[in-house]
Amino acid sequence: MKQSAMAANGKRDSFRVIIVGGSVAGLTLALSLERAGIDYLVLEARDQISPQVGASIGIFSNGARILDQLGIYDSIEQHTDPPIWHDMLTGEGTLVQKVDSLRLMQIRTGYPVAFLERRQVLQLLYDHFPNRSKILTGKRVLGVDHLNRGVRVHCDDGSDFTGDIVAGADGVHSQIRQAMWQHAESHNALKHLKRDRQAMFAEYRCLFGISSAVPGLAEKTQYRTFNKDWSFLVVVGKDCQCFWFVFEKLDKVYRPPNMPSYNKDTDQNEFVKQFMARYVAQTVTFGALWQRRTAATLTVLEEAQYTHWTYDRIVCLGDAIHKMTPNIGQGGNWAIESAAALTNKLNKLLMRTKGRPVADDIRAALKDFEQSRHARTKEVCETAGFATRLEAFATLAHRLMSMYVVPYAGDMLVDVHCQAVAGAPKLDFLPPPEKSLRDGTVFQTARFVEPGDNPAWRALRALPLLATCLLNYQVLGSAAAAVVTQMDGAADRRSLAALMTDLAALQTVGMVETVRRGNNFTLAALWPVFALVGHWKGLLGYAAPVYFFVHYVQCSPDRFAAPDNRLVPRHYAKTILAAVAVGYILPAASLLFADRTHPRVFERVWQVCPLITALVHRAFASAIPNTTATERVQNPYADMRYLRLAYAAGVFISGATYCYLAITSKWYTHTFWSDALQLWQAYRGLAVPAEVSRGQLIRYHHLITFGSSLLWELLHFRDLRRAGRLNTSYLKVAGVLFGTAMLMGPGAAMALAWAWREEVLARKARWDTEAEKRR
Repeated sequence: MKQSAMAANGKRDSFRVIIVGGSVAGLTLALSLERAGIDYLVLEARDQISPQVGASIGIFSNGARILDQLGIYDSIEQHTDPPIWHDMLTGEGTLVQKVDSLRLMQIRTGYPVAFLERRQVLQLLYDHFPNRSKILTGKRVLGVDHLNRGVRVHCDDGSDFTGDIVAGADGVHSQIRQAMWQHAESHNALKHLKRDRQAMFAEYRCLFGISSAVPGLAEKTQYRTFNKDWSFLVVVGKDCQCFWFVFEKLDKVYRPPNMPSYNKDTDQNEFVKQFMARYVAQTVTFGALWQRRTAATLTVLEEAQYTHWTYDRIVCLGDAIHKMTPNIGQGGNWAIESAAALTNKLNKLLMRTKGRPVADDIRAALKDFEQSRHARTKEVCETAGFATRLEAFATLAHRLMSMYVVPYAGDMLVDVHCQAVAGAPKLDFLPPPEKSLRDGTVFQTARFVEPGDNPAWRALRALPLLATCLLNYQVLGSAAAAVVTQMDGAADRRSLAALMTDLAALQTVGMVETVRRGNNFTLAALWPVFALVGHWKGLLGYAAPVYFFVHYVQCSPDRFAAPDNRLVPRHYAKTILAAVAVGYILPAASLLFADRTHPRVFERVWQVCPLITALVHRAFASAIPNTTATERVQNPYADMRYLRLAYAAGVFISGATYCYLAITSKWYTHTFWSDALQLWQAYRGLAVPAEVSRGQLIRYHHLITFGSSLLWELLHFRDLRRAGRLNTSYLKVAGVLFGTAMLMGPGAAMALAWAWREEVLARKARWDTEAEKRR
């Protein structure tokens, strides 16, 4: 055992990575390699590792988790006072929105947004190296020679260094990227090289800097000011130190070699004149920040997404290969991600290789790194560019979205951010940090996402629901359009009573999904629309399966992995039962028991029941204080007692009606289930059963609606099992559903199953290792 370990160490010692650039990307890569036991050497062109240039950096959870694995995150926290509040303002200083979205991001990810000086991060990284002799300053790289078994790097002081690969972490004007292109051209390789040479452009410029405390700028607050062709970003950090950015659109789009450059004094002073009286907060102008500045730099904002990250033994990372605008604060975090991803690939290469890796294996590992990062990086670069243009009102659409969509989108931007960071890489050979595995964090719940479970596969699994809808139309057509208001005798009324009480249970479930936080901006929140169409056109036998289909496609378990996304706002949860009683059950009762001399009145009331219920629900909820802002952070389970009551009421009403009819009308259950068999036979023959009574049509639609609902629920339970959230077998789940349907009716079974799912989603997520075996 000891000999094999020594052999492995020897193999790793003989493999060396030359890292060009002591940047965040370069030092993170070096420290990651250090932890993996892989030899490295860092060459930094400047004379010091952490110069003061006025730059700041926001460490988000995707970068924080990796830094936590490396053991430096606790030190970073000591230099920060994370912001909680986010103020959005117009160019005139009018407050558009004040939200605690940054606090919610911390709850969901386990890490706050930590803002500090970039030089502090560089120094902390440097301080954590056990052997700093491997980090050399004053080494400006001039070129790279390719040897038979490695590379040689030449510096401007005449020194040279050899290794197995060269990693270019030397920034946006990367010398290593140029060397890679030249080497590829000499071999007539890289088919998109011409496109890469033209990839960089600049449409905006930015003055960024740091100021001491400014009166009027509150601690723990981030300020964003939006305006035509310019915007501000100010983050208040520890000891009220202010990190700020002034973005301005250039007169045209620039490309190398014609990029603007700026003089530190003359150009900066001229630039700030137009901004001195503009507001960065409601009562604070930029002039107050400028007067208290400790450092500032004016630069163009280069943007570039390169196709080729590697060729032969050269690889690039960080700004050298993916340069984005800083509006979403992900440039540094993406550099940290890429450093971790590259280390993972090199570590795996050395783990599976006997002896020193050959050139082909090295090239394959570097290409694998490139391919693993492409799609994710393309998405974040586009998002960053979009944010820059959104905040500067680049087009009318950007302006409308900034002022009239974003302020009313709730926590949608937090959802988007958390979805992005959930897929972030970590150092696979080090244990995940404790912070990242707290219950409900995106890194912990990301493990509950079934690999490859995209909307297309979900739609394919749910196709039987759409097929049910089409079969219904072919078998039954529109025969039941007016059947509800044309009942003949007590038998038909009993069938109608059973249907309506079951629909009350379904309406309860539908209203829950309408107001659930995680369903915002999805079709799943449009249950009243589907229900209204179903009622208007002749019951829900057509509309319900379509709703179940779109709900299943859009509502995967990971959508509700964050506890606050499962949450139903308490003022809605408390009033669901009352809203269904007033808006649905009372009209249904009037249809059953009221005077039948004016059937059209009752028909119209019945047809708009879903709309009435939704409006009543909104009215009732508006009378109760909305505590969602607090509960989504502090108590995301505040709705459970009310949801349990609502589901229990649905089970009781449906089950009691079914049992009453079964006891008082011996023929009812026999007829109900024989109709189910007859309907199945009709499906097989695609023909309407002969001599169908109105009561039978009601029961057919009853069976269609709730049969599809049970299939819908089985699909959701399948997801919970595959994700490791539920250990109960498929057979037991199906047994409970169909057993309850036989004993208490399909409506009670549907409500009971949805209550079960609610409990599973609300239960604190625990990773089930057996879930991996089921995948």
